[in-house]
Amino acid sequence: MSFTDWRATLAALELFDANVRVGASGPHGALTLGADALEQELASFAITGALAAHWAGLEYDAAHGNGVLAELRRDWLTPVFAATPETLAQLERLRPRAAQLAFGALRHNFSSARWCCGELCEYLQSRRVVTVISRDDLDWEGLARLLDDFPGLPVVFVNAGYRGDRYLWPLLRRHSHLYFDTSGYLAHRQLEAFVERMGAEQAVFGSRLPLFTPAAALATLLSARMSDAQRRAVAGGNLRRLLAEVQA
Repeated sequence: MSFTDWRATLAALELFDANVRVGASGPHGALTLGADALEQELASFAITGALAAHWAGLEYDAAHGNGVLAELRRDWLTPVFAATPETLAQLERLRPRAAQLAFGALRHNFSSARWCCGELCEYLQSRRVVTVISRDDLDWEGLARLLDDFPGLPVVFVNAGYRGDRYLWPLLRRHSHLYFDTSGYLAHRQLEAFVERMGAEQAVFGSRLPLFTPAAALATLLSARMSDAQRRAVAGGNLRRLLAEVQA
């Protein structure tokens, strides 16, 4: 198959990436991409839309990073604003469609328990804001507790990796508003086994750009034995549906 054929195949999927970072980073400085460079990289893989968080908002200062991200107006970019208890008033002004809870000690270092983030999560839940949480920032027990406390919160759990199915699958069965990204879901025939047994409604395509190339996740998506409708749902349909459900 020629390169042109592959691009046409990818374009037909209307890819929407759930796991992208933009801007400067401290620990990952050599790998980071500005908005224009990131746009070019996404376009080279025919990815037409992305949820993008700003490194500064996750690593350094949530409010500052959110302000920078708010100014990056691109048709393809849906901002993922850093959400902490202290940024709630800012989020109310920004009216986000997506936000990220970075609980980890090396990120914003706050508890996922209701006593600490209850008001923040109630706000996100009430507006059905697509809420991104990384496995790097929250363990499975913490995720289970958060989902029980906020059963209407749409959560996209990213960077779950390929070894967590015995945790992930029971939580997906229990919580219809839980989703996961496919950036690390790369074990042999893992994605198609998931779709066969669990359906395609709770998986969303993710690349983890700029730390990883989209090529691996795309190859897995393209080669998995599933229906065209299921492939399109994972590629972007599920995420677009979630974003359309955010309350204005």
